[in-house]
Amino acid sequence: MNTSSCILLVDDDEVDRRICRRALARLEPAPRFVEAETGDEALLRLQEQGFDCVLLDFRLPDMDGLDLLRRLTARPVEERVPVVMLTGADDVTVAVEAMRSGAIDYLVKDVDGRYQALIPTVVERSIRKRELNLARWRAEQALARHRLELSDLTRRLMVQEKTMVRRLAQTLHDQLGQTLTAIRLGFDALTSVRREPAPPEVERRTRLVDALIDQAVREVRQVLVELRPPLLEEQGLVAALDNELRSRALVHDDVDLRLEPQADAATLRWPADVEYAAFMIAREAITNALRHSGAGAVRVVVRGDEASMVLEVADDGSGIEPERTAATPGHLGMVGMRERALAIGARHSVESGAGAGTRVRLEWHGPQHGEADG
Repeated sequence: MNTSSCILLVDDDEVDRRICRRALARLEPAPRFVEAETGDEALLRLQEQGFDCVLLDFRLPDMDGLDLLRRLTARPVEERVPVVMLTGADDVTVAVEAMRSGAIDYLVKDVDGRYQALIPTVVERSIRKRELNLARWRAEQALARHRLELSDLTRRLMVQEKTMVRRLAQTLHDQLGQTLTAIRLGFDALTSVRREPAPPEVERRTRLVDALIDQAVREVRQVLVELRPPLLEEQGLVAALDNELRSRALVHDDVDLRLEPQADAATLRWPADVEYAAFMIAREAITNALRHSGAGAVRVVVRGDEASMVLEVADDGSGIEPERTAATPGHLGMVGMRERALAIGARHSVESGAGAGTRVRLEWHGPQHGEADG
């Protein structure tokens, strides 16, 4: 110990307190002592100042030492003091109960006095253990706060993303989409009024422009589909996933794409942010399966009730390689899936193995579900 510690001795026997003081005087630097003969006096001393350790005798004149121990261990974590219980040679069962009740250690006062040599080591170890426990608790509290802040930040970012995507989709539809429609109508009108055949080079360029207009319209429509999932807002998650798999099947006709919702899932609706996050996670998992795994089959399972939902995307492909766990251009990747799950307070997991396929799972429980469980 680098600084002098302060130790509370709780024992109604002056001789026993003197023994403890003499034994602990060997510590460097020498500790400071405060003494109490009763449980009530000990509680008063603990209210007046802080201590690094309490040596507590089991037998007190006003209360059971275990009762005082339980009061001390019930204090807030930062106010708890390590308690070393002192018991008689015939009180071994008390020592066991003391450890169950929160004592950091115990010493048996044997008739030969051998326990006296152990007092400094036990006290020093108890103080060090308390420091480590307190440091760990503070780190856990800091981590919990960090996770809460991260969850709140992620939630707000996802709301902003959804708002921005909606605005972008609206702009593409109302402005670029209308512009392309006007170009198509104008081009068709020009070609329809032409009286004489055009030279071959003009015909070739006319067909090229015609094809480019069609391509631009298709690409804008595809971007709109990716930005604003069809049917999600109007009909819900299951309908949107069904539409997504049907669209993917047109391109991947060699893969068995199957949606397996529970019987009543098609009529269930969850909060809009939950449905959006679940859909985007499913879409990313489906994309990964089709693009990277060489899967022959992809199953999407949806089940739950009004207050909970489980989504699973499973494939029989090659499994996820380590480098695929990071976000790839154009997609959020595994990190993005975790962030979306975090934003809605859901649990996200990925099970994968070489040649064993991949299962992406999202499990969400709303407040009503938690209240019902409680």
